Amino acid sequence: MTDPLAFLPLALAAANGAIDGFESRRLVAAGVALLQRTGPLVRTLHGHRAALLLPACPQFLVALAASDGRAALLLDPNDSNDAIAHELERARVAAVFTTRALAGRLPEKMPRVLLDEAPSRATWRHGTDTRDIDLTLHEGLRLEGEIDAEGAPEEVIVLHHRSTEGNVPERALTHRELLSAARAAAQSARLGRRDHTLTLLPFSSRLGLVEGLVAPLIAGGRLSTAPAADPGEIATRLEQDGVSVLVAGADSYVAIVQHLALHGRTLDAPVLQRCIVDDASIDASLQARWHALTGVEITRGDG
Repeated sequence: MTDPLAFLPLALAAANGAIDGFESRRLVAAGVALLQRTGPLVRTLHGHRAALLLPACPQFLVALAASDGRAALLLDPNDSNDAIAHELERARVAAVFTTRALAGRLPEKMPRVLLDEAPSRATWRHGTDTRDIDLTLHEGLRLEGEIDAEGAPEEVIVLHHRSTEGNVPERALTHRELLSAARAAAQSARLGRRDHTLTLLPFSSRLGLVEGLVAPLIAGGRLSTAPAADPGEIATRLEQDGVSVLVAGADSYVAIVQHLALHGRTLDAPVLQRCIVDDASIDASLQARWHALTGVEITRGDG
């Protein structure tokens, strides 16, 4: 029998880290309750995939746990409505986990689960069928198994990466691949329960998913998200919130450097130990300026 902790959401729940103040255990329990208490969702997903159209947020874990064990398609909220509709059709998606702010990006007839109030409540909508679901059924979720279980070989996530030619090659990742990559990243960064990771990347990117979400949580640490924050706000959070790891794109590092230079100051963030970027082509001058202002090197994440 497969160890239950070989499945990604349950492994993260067992490690009991936190996202934006919500324990991962509670978020996964809410997803389990959502799937068990929403018959129309189960029937809709039969033989089909779910998709996640979400910013980097705690509700991502709720949606992942409620995807009925099938590989969930990760949609980029920055894509056009036409691109989102195309990906939904091509991947045979039957229902989408999203928020009220993003639901308008979906085709009108697409069934959706609104997670704005998760992990407490969710809303199922399909045509004229609207129902609220209480997600507190399994808040006392108890898990037993090997905390370092290898990971199940079944697919759990589907990523899309746009190429320069405009096509969208599909990459499905298994529980085993994601857990292995995240554990390697956590070991490389020496992540532990005391660490506080600030993630600026979407979870729909591989680096945002592996090093910005799964690695901090599998280490039992604390994770904060800031998908569209002002560089001044980010600098303040790095200085005041005890952030030890920053995961961001090159453009975010550039914006923070420019903000610090504009105000003629350095970054006073003594807890910050590791800064991870998603761009292999980040130039040496930016790395030098960042190190001069923060005392920390920027390193390329493995993802």
